[in-house]
Parts: sequence; C-alpha cells; structure tokens
Amino acid sequence: MSEFWTRTSVGEFPPMLQVENVTAGYGAGAVLTDLTLTVNGGDRVAILGRNGVGKTTLLRCMIGEISPRTGVIKLGDRDITREPAHRRARMGIAYVPQGRDIFPGLSVMDNLKVAAYGVRHKAWADVLTDVLDEFPILRQKAKLAGGGLSGGQQQILALGRALMTQPKVLLLDEPSEGIQPSIVDQIADHVRRINELRGITVVLVEQNLEFATNIAEHAYLMDKGQIVRELPAKDVLTDRDLQHEYLGV
Repeated sequence: MSEFWTRTSVGEFPPMLQVENVTAGYGAGAVLTDLTLTVNGGDRVAILGRNGVGKTTLLRCMIGEISPRTGVIKLGDRDITREPAHRRARMGIAYVPQGRDIFPGLSVMDNLKVAAYGVRHKAWADVLTDVLDEFPILRQKAKLAGGGLSGGQQQILALGRALMTQPKVLLLDEPSEGIQPSIVDQIADHVRRINELRGITVVLVEQNLEFATNIAEHAYLMDKGQIVRELPAKDVLTDRDLQHEYLGV
C-alpha cells in the first residue's frame, strides 16, 4: 500500500462534507428545500428514501452538476458552493453515478488513466498499482474494452476509476443496481475496506436496504426534499414501521 492510501484514526477527522440550508432543483421546480446534513471524515453514511425525494439531486449538488439556489456546501472548511465539478474533483470529491458511465470504447486501463489525467495527480502510477491490487479483476481485464465487461465488472471499474482521483469523499449512486448478488457482496466488502484502510469518507444512495446497511454506519432518511431523520443504519434494517413510512417497503 502506497503512502497515498494510508489513513489515521477515524477520531482525528473533522466534519468532511457539509450541506447547509440548500435549496435546489430543475427549472422552476425545487427538489431540495432548505436541506442540511453533515458527514464527518471517515464516516460511511447512507441516504435513503423513496424514489423522487431528491437523493440523486443531492449528490449532483455535492459534485457541482447542479448549483444550489440558496445555501452552502463545504468540503472540510472550504466553501465549494460555486466551484465547478472539475475543481471539486481535484479537491477530493469522487462520484460513481447511477449507471456507471464508464467509457465503453476505451480499455479498462485507459478508463483508469483518464480519471487520473482529469485531476492531474502526478503520482498516478503509484495510485494505479494500488487500485489494481484492490481490484485484481481490473488487472486481469486491463486490455479489454470497458463495454465488454459484465455489469458487475463495469461497476468495479467505475469504483476503481473514482479511486484513481485519490478522493477524500466517495459518492456512490445506486451501486448495486442491475448487479448479481455475488458481485454486490464483493462491492460492499471493497467499499468498507476502502473506508477502513484508506480513510475515505463514503456517502451512499441506495434502494437495496440490506446492501446499504451492510456498508453504512449511519443513515439519513429523506422525504420531500429534506433530511427528516438521522439514525444508526442498523436501526433502519430492523424497524419495519420506519421502512414503510419513509422507504415504501
């Protein structure tokens, strides 16, 4: 493991990502309304809720694809509310979108290299070695086109591509979608290990409740564009009334 993946104890990490009183949406409509949440450094959190409550919109605000109408977004103690997406990536926010969005015509290796080039890290070769060590399947498939991989392998490639940017915060949008259960379990193991060994803060949006609570330590429940509850993730898995009220399960 190179120096780029070395972590200190979780207790040393201050708040990493803060969303303060954010209102945002598309066109004239507001999807998020005065939303506030704080994710501490080194945490693994899940953002849960029914379809349409604003979970993906929240992630898109965090990465800079959508500009809030009001409110503030901070990375550490830095206000990034008006920073463009490419600047946020260089500051340490990585995003694995729903549907993965890999480059299907590029090789696995080139998919990884493009990510490093985009954030201009000089030590990308060391990080590439670490990523390939973490995901041996990517080394095995290095010369194949990304579009030729299975859905699960493409998700692993998308995760490895995000790690090539040496992020402080990893945002995952529905990473279990359309993937066979055995690969879903592998991805959960990888995400936990990335967090525990490398100190990368993880924010997960996910419909698969068992998968989400297998990864996350804390959960935020969303409803109608706001955070309405914060609680230990394991409590969501065992509370059927809460699942029915906020998740429609």
